[in-house]
Amino acid sequence: MNQPFDPWSKISPDEYRARQDRARQSAREAGLDGVLVYSRGGAFLDMHADVLYLTNHYSQLPYVADHFGVGSAISHAAVIMPVEGPTVLIVDVPWWRRDLVVADEVRDTSFVTEAVGQALRDTGLLGKRVAFVGAGFMTASAYLGLVEVAGDTSLVRMDDLVEKLRVITSPAEREIIRQAATIGSQAIEGIMGAAVEGNTEADAVGAALDVTIPAGAVFYDAACNSGPLAHHYAWSRLPSYDVQRPFKNGDIFHVDCYGVFGGYQWDFGRTRVIGDQPTGPQQALMDAAVEIVGHVCDSIRPGMTGGDVFAVAERWLAESSPGQTLSEQVPNFEHLGHVGHGIGLSWSVPWLMPDDQTMLEPGMYVAVEMMFGKEGVGAALHEENGLVTEDGFEVLTTTRQRWHS
Repeated sequence: MNQPFDPWSKISPDEYRARQDRARQSAREAGLDGVLVYSRGGAFLDMHADVLYLTNHYSQLPYVADHFGVGSAISHAAVIMPVEGPTVLIVDVPWWRRDLVVADEVRDTSFVTEAVGQALRDTGLLGKRVAFVGAGFMTASAYLGLVEVAGDTSLVRMDDLVEKLRVITSPAEREIIRQAATIGSQAIEGIMGAAVEGNTEADAVGAALDVTIPAGAVFYDAACNSGPLAHHYAWSRLPSYDVQRPFKNGDIFHVDCYGVFGGYQWDFGRTRVIGDQPTGPQQALMDAAVEIVGHVCDSIRPGMTGGDVFAVAERWLAESSPGQTLSEQVPNFEHLGHVGHGIGLSWSVPWLMPDDQTMLEPGMYVAVEMMFGKEGVGAALHEENGLVTEDGFEVLTTTRQRWHS
């Protein structure tokens, strides 16, 4: 009998220790004395990446504000690593996974802030120059508390120190990523299969949960839109899908579906016309979204920058729609400003946008996306995920590209 795929056993403790050593080396090369890394869990899935990457710890406890008095920086975790010394992990729960976490010492407490201050003292980093990672993932209260307990420690902000290490995935990570892409593709199939007359956007999204929950994945969200306002990326909020309006034949429906498996993301976009009888303008939008994303995926090569990839999309548009710019065809393009981004344990570099100088390398996990829209017609969203290889780009999405001719 085949054993279920367990993502938590795929990455060895030795790989986590090697990651910690690489982070120490980055701090050493910057002339610093150690590293302090913060992340946040408790349902904020896109804020968990750096601590999980270094130690395999994720906090399940949701955020509780400091002023309630039950703790400090709850849902946060912190890693303290002198360049020469132990890895100390501060966690906010006593039920942390002793069979999974990789650290020399784990301290559990409801008062994370105070424990970080003590760990800085115990490891000899108090008053030293320390690489500080994760300010963007902390609450302001947690940060202000850290500043207080750190005293005269010089916190040198290096938000991308760990991100730079994790952007090139290992063979073990790629095993998990392929499984995540498979689950995400099946989730999209479920959503699009339920996008039929009489159902709602919520009914369609519910079909994805039937796939992801038994697979052991976490369904993050599905930003949907359909009907008269479908030229917008999304319209409903909390949830991101309409629970009231039923689909009607002829509605254009698009979804941006994202979730995680073993911490690693999928992020797919697809479009369908309810009843599968698109009008000419609807067909044109859907074909354009599929074709530009496919062209960009086919064009990706290691050595290109994020800006180079963006330029490929610009050239495609110039050749297919002379005289029109991306801003004229893509709703809210000035707000989004990219044709894709890195994914993995979080959204990250490379950002496929003008002037991005991140060099694409084999092992990078990237999403390529585009949305074309027009008021009165709707919008078509298409997104693929894949891995940069030695000579190109391997698309991992297995769901079909079109639900129309």
